[in-house]
Amino acid sequence: MHFSLVDTIPWATGSALNLTLLFVVLWRRRPFPVLATYMAFEAIRSLLLFLAYLYGSKYWYARIYDAGLGIDFALQLGLALEIARIVLRPTGTWVRDARFRFAAGGIAGAATAAVLVWWVTPPASTTRQFWEIRGNLFTSLVICELFVLVSLTANQLGLGWRNHVMAVGQGLTAWTSLMVVTTSFQSFFGTRHLYMPLERVRGAIYDVAICWMILQLWRDEPERQPISSDLQEYILALHKRVEYDLRRLDAGH
Repeated sequence: MHFSLVDTIPWATGSALNLTLLFVVLWRRRPFPVLATYMAFEAIRSLLLFLAYLYGSKYWYARIYDAGLGIDFALQLGLALEIARIVLRPTGTWVRDARFRFAAGGIAGAATAAVLVWWVTPPASTTRQFWEIRGNLFTSLVICELFVLVSLTANQLGLGWRNHVMAVGQGLTAWTSLMVVTTSFQSFFGTRHLYMPLERVRGAIYDVAICWMILQLWRDEPERQPISSDLQEYILALHKRVEYDLRRLDAGH
């Protein structure tokens, strides 16, 4: 089967970037096992799809593509939860109110996405394409919502983002946000108009996001600045004040 240059370059570039990010995570020992698994899965799936397309097997191409949809969604969901775990559990246990806010927001977001997707009726030539567009829209809405929810929850609770976590969150939030836009257009136009151009745009944005994560994860995080002397004195005075108040309470009893 003939490959056009427009199709071959993005395919090869995306696979190379996935493998590069996988190498960076493993070589630099970054604490993102789900991200590493996701990159390995994407590289293997791209290779299998490429071989099926190369040998002109539409049957196996469709089967490999369909089988990968559920795994892809599960890994993206796992990646969102991995970021939430690092950000909202900085000491190994959930920050107070963080688990409830994240769970409640996630359930509400998934329910809203399900309603919106059920309401959308994309024009498609086959039933498979109809549900494929719906599934892509649901996936992009849920994943985007989860990444935004982690950021909002962390900001509301006054939690700091470590640089590497922020880099992964920023890259994936940008990608999933534009996924929502492109998939929404596909839901409106179906598979006959602008479908492949939108797929190429989405692929290009994905490559940019992966490049951003590669660059940021390769670099070490900057060392945290020491606490200023004024802040140290304030904390010490506050500690002594609390001890004094506790002693007075004990004496009163």
